[in-house]
Amino acid sequence: MSRNTCIRTLLARITLAVLIVSGGAMAQDKGIKIGVVVVLEKLPLEKQEKMADFQTKLSRYINNHEWLENDDFPLFKGNLQVLLEDIPSNIEDRYRCSLVISGPDIQFMDQRANFAFQKGELLEHDGQGTSFKHLIDFYVYLLLANEIDKLGYLEGTPYFQKARQAVEQGKFVRFVRGWDQRAELMNKLEGENYKKFREMKDYYFYALATIGENEKEARQYMAKAVSMLRETLKADANLDPAKDFISAHYQEVIDVFKDTANKEPIRILKELDHGRAEIYDEYLD
Repeated sequence: MSRNTCIRTLLARITLAVLIVSGGAMAQDKGIKIGVVVVLEKLPLEKQEKMADFQTKLSRYINNHEWLENDDFPLFKGNLQVLLEDIPSNIEDRYRCSLVISGPDIQFMDQRANFAFQKGELLEHDGQGTSFKHLIDFYVYLLLANEIDKLGYLEGTPYFQKARQAVEQGKFVRFVRGWDQRAELMNKLEGENYKKFREMKDYYFYALATIGENEKEARQYMAKAVSMLRETLKADANLDPAKDFISAHYQEVIDVFKDTANKEPIRILKELDHGRAEIYDEYLD
C-alpha cells in the first residue's frame, strides 16, 4: 500500500465512523462541509433585518462550491463564526467583520475586515471579486491546504498557492483593511519554519496510517514528527498552528508510546505543552 493510499484509507475510515455515528448518508462523504454561524446581535435592528439571510448565503457560498481539485478526498469538515458590526455610512450598508474559522486541528482568527453588502445582494462565485469573498476564499483555502498536507509530502501546496492568490487580489479591492496582516500571515506560512511543520505532518500521519501494520516503524515516524514539532516551536514559540496541532493530537501520541520503553515523545510534549503537564506525568517514570 502506497503512502498516500495509507493516509486516504485512514481518513476514509474516520469519515465513515463519523457518518455512522451521526447518521449521515454515504452520498455526502465527499467535498467540504463548513458549519456557518453569523452573529448579528451587535448590529442595529434595521441592519439585523437586512442581514437576516446572510448566514444562509454564506453557507451556500462555501458548501455549494467545488473547492477541491481531487474528488477522492474524503469529506472535510470545519466551522466558521462571523461577527458583524455596523459601520455608519450615508452611501451604502457597510460592516466590520470578525471571524474564527477552524478545521480538525487548526484555527485562524481575523478581526480586521470591512466590507459593503446590500439587502438582496447575492453571494456567489461569479468572478466578481469583493473584499469579503476574497477573505472567505483565503481562509477556506488555508484550512484545505493544511488538511491536504496530511495526505503526503507538501500535498497542500496548490491550496496555499490559491490562498496567496486571494491575498494578492484582496489587496486591490475597495476595502483593504487587514490585507497587509493577511499577507504577513501568508509569508509566515510560506516560510521555511512552517515548511518544517508541514513536513512534520507527513511523518505524523504516515505513522497513524501504518501503526496497525508495522508498529516499530510507525513509532519511529511519530517520534521523528514530535521531534520536528519541537524544532518548529523552538524557532517560533508563537506558531499557533503547531500549538493547535498538539491540542488535537497529544492523546494519540500518548496512546502510541505509553506502553513502550521510549517515553521521549511524551516528555517532549510535556516540554512544549505546559498546561497539560499533569496529564503527561501520568505516563512518565
